[in-house]
Amino acid sequence: MAHKYDDEELKHEVEEVGDEMAEKGCGACNGCFGFCGFADRNRVITILGFAAIGLGVGIGLSFWEPEDPDDKRVAIQWIGLIGDLFLRALRCFVLPLVFVNVIISVVDMMSVGKASSIGWTVIGLYLSTTIMAAFFGCMSTLAFMNLYQTETFEESSPPYVLLQCSSEGAYLAEMDDGNVVCSANVTAEDPNVNFIIDDISRTFVTSSSGPVQVSLSDTIYQGIFQKIVPDNIIGAFDQSNFAAVIFFAILFGVALSRVVLHAKGKQSYLMGILNESDSVFQLITLWIIFLTPFAVCSLIAAAIGRQSDLGNMFKNIGFLVGASLLGWGFQVVFVYNGFYYLMTRRNPLSYLAKIVPAVTMAFASASSAATIPTSIASVMSTGLVNETVARFVIPFGATVNMDGGAVYFVCACIWLAVLNGEEVTAASFVMLVIIATVGSIGTAPVPSASLVLIITAYNTVFNTTGTPDGFGYIFAIDWFMDRCRTVTNVTGDCVVAGIVAYRCPIDEPAEESTEPKSKVADEIGSGSSGTEEKD
Repeated sequence: MAHKYDDEELKHEVEEVGDEMAEKGCGACNGCFGFCGFADRNRVITILGFAAIGLGVGIGLSFWEPEDPDDKRVAIQWIGLIGDLFLRALRCFVLPLVFVNVIISVVDMMSVGKASSIGWTVIGLYLSTTIMAAFFGCMSTLAFMNLYQTETFEESSPPYVLLQCSSEGAYLAEMDDGNVVCSANVTAEDPNVNFIIDDISRTFVTSSSGPVQVSLSDTIYQGIFQKIVPDNIIGAFDQSNFAAVIFFAILFGVALSRVVLHAKGKQSYLMGILNESDSVFQLITLWIIFLTPFAVCSLIAAAIGRQSDLGNMFKNIGFLVGASLLGWGFQVVFVYNGFYYLMTRRNPLSYLAKIVPAVTMAFASASSAATIPTSIASVMSTGLVNETVARFVIPFGATVNMDGGAVYFVCACIWLAVLNGEEVTAASFVMLVIIATVGSIGTAPVPSASLVLIITAYNTVFNTTGTPDGFGYIFAIDWFMDRCRTVTNVTGDCVVAGIVAYRCPIDEPAEESTEPKSKVADEIGSGSSGTEEKD
């Protein structure tokens, strides 16, 4: 393979470090009563156990009402510290790891002539699953639509300002004849001293029920084309623009493969640097991933603990939550399981059981990007996915595969339409399928991009403007729905990786075919032997 180490001694040393980590865990097990060894042998059980602890702590925090509200804020801040540091560390190393991985993978695929077949297979699968996700979003919405209720919202009053004069206790007031004078004979509650302000530039806005509106054209233009073609690759790294970095890495890998091939057997020093960098990033990632159970507990506890009224929140919008969960369930059961079985003739359940660590990490972090190392390790631990395929398909999917969003956009838009008394027709569903498919791939690069797309899709389909009434409900539960969307996205990434590995096999040397090459995969594999399961 093109990515082989030129320095076999260095490779051996790196593998020895990985083996030592696998045997000794964190390296400090002598003082933790064997917990590290148990966690290493039972990775999935440990993560799920800590997730349950985090859930319990979070629910308890949500009901806690101390005399000083700041006490709760400080407590949640410190409880979430481990999770915050965990995500910061992952974000620090995951982007350079992805960059190096994609380059090496492209060179590998080009060297064996698999680049085009794998590329088109990945694109076709991700596009197909996204279309199906939007379709199941429609189906689950229809199942719950009759339960949705229309609400009447009060017309929002225009903003008022009170203008005080230089004299204390005097205000600018409008007299009966229309003149404006400064008078001390009026009070702040007098309607004559309250002036309507038309904040055209939105300079004085201090709060909002949701994110700003972005047109569908801007969503596609900025979210797809401008996002994948950077004008400054250093800026793309600085802004954590995964799409731009992956696009640049693919082009760089294609060009490097041509250079390596034209070198006619000469040693490639750049490939040596990339391989050594990959080993370093994997080892650091291994250290970070060891903290996953603690980080999962911290993140879930902090996220749930910040909610002040869980029961009332889900009561107001429970049917939307139910429709979305049903749609995501359809996507996993019928699309992911169905595609995997039809295209590989293997048991999808045994495969999905191996990616539980990635799914748990996705729910805890609410970030497909932060889950990339765990996803790569999980699919490789199955023994069915080649390392070259894993480190190309997973990062690519984390950027373009937004099946969870495609389901949710349809559900949320129809729920808002019924809530506001809009007429919902078959054409509305067709338009939402198209918008959800295209828009979920390229959401606009602005804060709360998923929420922005909901507003954009709603206004496009129902010919309205601005933020729809009731959007605050969606905004309030997004902490939970975002995690469910991420779980669906990550599951889709892992399933597509398994399908691509089967449909576009890349031959490995005999001594490496029975176990994952990555030590990170060995650690996350929860005791997997690494041997390929039978058809």
